[in-house]
Amino acid sequence: MASVELTGPYEKWGKGLMELKAWLESKKIAVTGPPIGLFYDNPMGTPPERLFSEACIPIQQEDVFPEEKFRIKELPAAEIATTRHQGQPEQYTKTYGSFLENLLNQGYRLDGPTREIFGEPSADLSPGKGVLIQQPVKKG
Repeated sequence: MASVELTGPYEKWGKGLMELKAWLESKKIAVTGPPIGLFYDNPMGTPPERLFSEACIPIQQEDVFPEEKFRIKELPAAEIATTRHQGQPEQYTKTYGSFLENLLNQGYRLDGPTREIFGEPSADLSPGKGVLIQQPVKKG
């Protein structure tokens, strides 16, 4: 998949996604799936300007090479817990918080960045409805 690394408030993730989409279009690289966000830091304990994320788009990887800030990578295999946000965008953090809290209460530990799989970003580039949330986990 193609990706671009981002540092700063997670609310600006959509801008990175749009830059990545434009790069793929300029190179005529075929997209094979919906956008994926990788979020590495907990925004409750990390200053907004230090939050690290990646905007990713699955592609056909034949003859595609990194260029400037755009990278080519594969997601590592992992045991994944999933949930889906079905509500309004302003309720997104509730879905997220209870999902992660339940995992920790069940004896799992978080084992990598949270993955968010989007259909298409909403007009204001917020999570919107129907975002699939995946969290790599390990038991114990």
